[in-house]
Amino acid sequence: MDKGLNCCSTLYELPLTELLLGNSFHPGGLTVTRQLAESALVGLSSRVLDVACGVGSTARFLAEEFAATVIGTDRSQSLLDEAQARTQQAGLQDRVQFKQSDVTVLAFPDNYFDVVFCECALCLFADAAAALSEFLRVLKPGGRLAISDVVVNKLIPTELIDPLGHALCISGARSADAYKNLITQAGFVTLRFKDVSTVLLDMVGRIEKRLHFADVLVELNKFGLAGSVGDSQQILQAARDFIVSQGAGYALFVARKPRSGSSA
Repeated sequence: MDKGLNCCSTLYELPLTELLLGNSFHPGGLTVTRQLAESALVGLSSRVLDVACGVGSTARFLAEEFAATVIGTDRSQSLLDEAQARTQQAGLQDRVQFKQSDVTVLAFPDNYFDVVFCECALCLFADAAAALSEFLRVLKPGGRLAISDVVVNKLIPTELIDPLGHALCISGARSADAYKNLITQAGFVTLRFKDVSTVLLDMVGRIEKRLHFADVLVELNKFGLAGSVGDSQQILQAARDFIVSQGAGYALFVARKPRSGSSA
């Protein structure tokens, strides 16, 4: 296992996760990805690293919609294999590649990327500070860091300290100020922040609708979890209540690596 990820990250390797969350394993899907890419000035000449890329939905989107060259990295070789297969099917293999790498020791040279993307994954890293230090190292001077993640404003309810809570990116989340501090302490500057919290409720609603789909029930049965649909509904209701009470939200963070010889 990647030293930079906690044990619950293996949840994203299960077929059940994609059935519940869709192709993009983060709130807001590619709509939020577009907002984040625009804020980070991704464009034709951009070389982008997509950290914790999963099945490569964001990497392909950035290549198709922004004409960027993208390398996706993930701890899971099975997810990377699937990402590569989908990329070849889309005919994007010339602009999108994938490589297995430990997030705390990225297998890329210094000053290599224009943008580092990390969507709804920083909350999964066991050592977020070490990961951010690596993001800084591999970025070119003046390069941009683009992060989206769940933010929490209250104590997380105990019922959300659960694999489904991890799938919702709630149980490992931090406050907005905690994320900002981590990013600036890693050495990034000119931090920008945008609240997009409405996408969290949309994600919960999407999971609620899919919970009884036949394909989902088949996957639940494989893991002996078919009887847990009711429990999952209770957890989702707890998540909905927590979000409505403004206990949790979703945010975009964009920062920049200082230019050579400058702290601004």
